Amino acid sequence: MSPQSIADDLAYIRDLAEAGAKAPLLGGRFLAWWGGLTTLAYFGHYAIVRGLVDVPPYALAVLWIGYAALGLSGTWVLRASLSRGKPGASSTGNRVSTLVWRSSGILLGAYFIGASVRAGMSGNFDAFNNSVPFVLGVYGLAQYVSGWMAGNRILIRAGQAALAAVVPAVMMTGTPEIWTTGAIIAAIAVLIPGLLLMRSEPSDTI
Repeated sequence: MSPQSIADDLAYIRDLAEAGAKAPLLGGRFLAWWGGLTTLAYFGHYAIVRGLVDVPPYALAVLWIGYAALGLSGTWVLRASLSRGKPGASSTGNRVSTLVWRSSGILLGAYFIGASVRAGMSGNFDAFNNSVPFVLGVYGLAQYVSGWMAGNRILIRAGQAALAAVVPAVMMTGTPEIWTTGAIIAAIAVLIPGLLLMRSEPSDTI
């Protein structure tokens, strides 16, 4: 094998690696699903605590239990609908995004399990009421890291927006308006980027 052929082979491998690194992200449907659910749940929470809807006292518990059940069920359906043969599924950006969001989901799940146990044992709901800045921070980190690894400016900007929103969210904690703030940021930083990613998702296998 001549030095020139070796150089050509290395250049070809490098081009493949660069193309894979820039492969479209395939998690848009999950972002849109959870972003939409979170937006609606936060607006629903605001409506309940403000007395805009006539519901019994346990309505908040029903709202968030339904949110978790619907969210997880929808995620399972979306996973089943995602073709494993889509181009770029094994790219660095997609693998990192999957890992980051899976870890974020575990972290949020652990937090809210702890908050639920505390509320059930002591009747103290502070962990729930103070959760919005934490949730926005997790969303921001996940979007920011995913965006940088995939070279996706939409996710980078979404992550920056969510991280910046933590400041006013902390300042508004304890007020009913924290829930509308959370809803708006969830729509901007998660729902809308998810819809935009879905538009650029490849539809055919190679």
